[in-house]
Amino acid sequence: MPIWTVGTTEGQDERIEADLLTTEGGALLALSDEGLMLRAWAPGQWRTVGHVTGRDAHPAGTAHGHDSVVIGLPRR
Repeated sequence: MPIWTVGTTEGQDERIEADLLTTEGGALLALSDEGLMLRAWAPGQWRTVGHVTGRDAHPAGTAHGHDSVVIGLPRR
């Protein structure tokens, strides 16, 4: 299962294993392959999402690497 990192508005990075991340009305949802919601972030509670790749994607890995693929924009 892919590993993602979510940058929150508090300046923390959260890691989540999820098959899919999607946005809906400014919220960010982490879903399993079966469509079950694993975690959700409310609108305005997240800033960036990155897909963790390489050795860092494995719990025993030591390399640091992720690519930001989604950036949350504040709603006005």
